Amino acid sequence: MVQNKIAKAEGTYAPEDVSWLPPIDRPSKMAFLALNNRSLDAVKIRAPTDHPAFFLKPFTALTGHGSAVRLRQTDGLTHPEPELGVVIGSKISRATPSEALDAIFGYSIINDVTSVGMREEDSFSFRFFKPDAATGANEPAVGFTTYPGRYKASDTFAPMGPFIVTRDEVPNPADLTIRCWMDDRLIASDHTGNYTWSVGDALSHISQTMTLLPGDVVSMGTAVGGDNDDPDAPDIPGVTRANMLNFNGSIHIEIERLGRLSVKVAMQ
Repeated sequence: MVQNKIAKAEGTYAPEDVSWLPPIDRPSKMAFLALNNRSLDAVKIRAPTDHPAFFLKPFTALTGHGSAVRLRQTDGLTHPEPELGVVIGSKISRATPSEALDAIFGYSIINDVTSVGMREEDSFSFRFFKPDAATGANEPAVGFTTYPGRYKASDTFAPMGPFIVTRDEVPNPADLTIRCWMDDRLIASDHTGNYTWSVGDALSHISQTMTLLPGDVVSMGTAVGGDNDDPDAPDIPGVTRANMLNFNGSIHIEIERLGRLSVKVAMQ
């Protein structure tokens, strides 16, 4: 539960008087699920159908509640992504979904900050060869790829917190409401039941190729919904159009049972 006061030996601190650090400081890895929301199906052109896709962020992207996301003008449109974070409690490798759920230590709130401007700079179209489905002969093709090393993994691009709520306090991670505001403007209102891939399925899939260690973090994918009345982009969720660049306010994410994570923007 969220507390209004923080105990100390001789009294209490008000939460606003505390400098919050991320509740995990050096995970060996942080894995983030991509487009893991049924509400995003309308914007997908091509996506895997039998497994979730994910990418990694380094621990240097972490920052705590009440801190600032550092942005530059050259980052372009940069938006928040409110996500459920899963903290691993015991080592798992090639686990079943049930085994993966048993390995969870607890849950937290994560803001998967995403720079659209840097994504465009680090995207490529390229020619390659692939086997023809009928003949097996290599045929020329054109592909497209993008690399998230900057647009997802820059310093301060993974606010997390304020704290970790242990697994016993969250009976069902698929039954949590998620909301995100920029100041008092609601930009996302969603539910973890809308995830395409459940927590157990996601952890199991990641563990097939990448051992998850105690303290590792898996972020389940963005919530969407909220302010979506732009007539020029009716199928694009409001959260992906919300711009943090030059925003002089606070971004708040609330997840049922987990509290509220707030950050500001610091232009560099």
